[in-house]
Amino acid sequence: MVAARRREGAPGLRLASCLAEAAAELLADPAVAGIRKCEADDCVMVFLPTHPRRRWCSAARCGNRVRVARHYQRHKAG
Repeated sequence: MVAARRREGAPGLRLASCLAEAAAELLADPAVAGIRKCEADDCVMVFLPTHPRRRWCSAARCGNRVRVARHYQRHKAG
């Protein structure tokens, strides 16, 4: 038998309780010590890296912008 949590009340309260539970689980996890800030200059996100060399919260968004900017700086006429 599988137990499932059942929350009652207003949708906003149910959402808040789900978020609070997820935050508590994250903070209780020993992996929380590995949380990093994204290295993109204009990003304020934090993330839990799945690989030790990961530098950005999203390789497709922040990582790509950083790589494009670096490429532009190397190749611009000047």
